[in-house]
Formats: sequence, C-alpha cells, structure tokens
Amino acid sequence: MRRIPALTTVIGLIGLSVFLTACQTGSAPLEPLPTLADISALPTADFLTQNAPPEGFDEVSFDPLDRTLAARPGWSYSVVGEFDGAFVDSGEPAEGSFTLRVWSNELGESRRAILEVEGLAVSPQEFVRLEGVRISNDTYVVDINGQCAPGDSGSSVVADLSAGQLIGGVARAVPTGHRTSIDDVPVWQYTFAPDALRLAAIRRGDESRVSVEADLWVAPGVNTVARFEATVDVTNVRILTAERAVSGTLFLRYDLDLTQIDSLPNISVPHGC
Repeated sequence: MRRIPALTTVIGLIGLSVFLTACQTGSAPLEPLPTLADISALPTADFLTQNAPPEGFDEVSFDPLDRTLAARPGWSYSVVGEFDGAFVDSGEPAEGSFTLRVWSNELGESRRAILEVEGLAVSPQEFVRLEGVRISNDTYVVDINGQCAPGDSGSSVVADLSAGQLIGGVARAVPTGHRTSIDDVPVWQYTFAPDALRLAAIRRGDESRVSVEADLWVAPGVNTVARFEATVDVTNVRILTAERAVSGTLFLRYDLDLTQIDSLPNISVPHGC
C-alpha cells in the first residue's frame, strides 16, 4: 500500500512551502521627484489614464496569490505546473507536472483540495494523487489507493494546500493599462519587478539561475487575482520535493473560477471515512 510514502511526499511539500515563504522586505520609500512633461510619453499616459483600474487598485499586493479569497463566502481555483528539461547530474530528459484544485465554503468552514503530482522532475515518486477535506476542525485524506484516513497530520497538510504554497505570490504590482474580461468579469493586467515575485515551487542553490516572464490579471470587483501565468527558465534548481536538480522551463498557471465566486460548494466527508 502506497499511502504512507504518498503522505510523506506531501508533508515534505508543506515543509518546502514554509521554507520558501520568506519575509517580503520592501525598499525604503523614495522622495517624490518632480514630473517632467515628455511629449513622446503622452500617448502612453493617456492610454493608462483611459484604462485605469477602479480607485484603490493603482497598486496591488497578492502574496500569496489567493490572499484575499478567505473574505469571500465561497470559491474555487486551479493551479497547474509543467516542467520540461533535463537532470543536471546525468543530462537525461526530465519532465514533471502538478495540478491542484481547491474548493472552499468559507461560510460552512469547509475546504477540499485534490493534488496530483507526476514525474521525477518535481517529486521523488513517479505519481501521487491525494485528496484532502477539512470540515470545521475535522480533516480527512484519501490516498493514491483510494483509502481514507481521518484526523492525522497528513490529512491537514493536504486539505490546506494552496496556490501560495505551490506558486507563491506578488508583493507589489502596478497596472499596464490593458483590460479585458474573464467569464464576463472585468479584469486588469498588472506588471511587477522580478524581486516582487516569490516562486514557492523552486528551490535554488548557489549556482542556480532563474529568469521569469509573467502575466498577472486582477479582478478589482471581487478584489482577487483572476489569472496568473509564468514561464520560468531555470538552471540547476530543484522543483517542489524533487530530489534531483534540473535545468529547463517551468510553466505555472493559476486560474480562479469567476463563475463560482461567492457560490457555496457542497463539501462532504470523503467516501470510506
């Protein structure tokens, strides 16, 4: 039976997330400088003004990405990570992926999370699937074999997995002036400095290198991140709980289901518990 090693993997994952949740230290505030008119920049300024987000959203902070969701009655989102590259020690091809789906009924104090991890590039095991449920103070976990166990440390680890632990967050972002809608909800695009991004999935060493291209979309009407995407080129890093270092490209995506925002998902004790 594979339940015990599967739980060990996720406990290691939660330890990793705690290790990578570093304090966000902001730089000292700068003295304001006089604004000089630049004719070549006026179209950009006009564009930003015409497409500005609602008041209070000219600067945002979402670390972790799902930081504000606890204030909503209910919600659900998904996290996807896909890696393609090579193992540093052998040069052999390395692949891996992980998916996290989370449903929360904040009013009913219940939460459900399903984690799937595949590939030695991101985990010590080829495949792990775990389901965790929290109902008030009671927690349950269903392992890869479909066996349910209530009330141990592994069950609370799985039930509380989040986007902040698998992706990370953005400490400070400002609007680009681009706007659109997702599921008929208005969203604005934001940009940020590289040092404002915390990547929880990546463990770095002295010889590691990381470069990121990312896209952040915020829905001010519900004060949440609607979508986050990042393409991360890495050299000599470890991803999630993997034992071997890799080099290659990691794609990360977070999607909040805006059609389900404020709805109350039905979360019950897993079958067999």
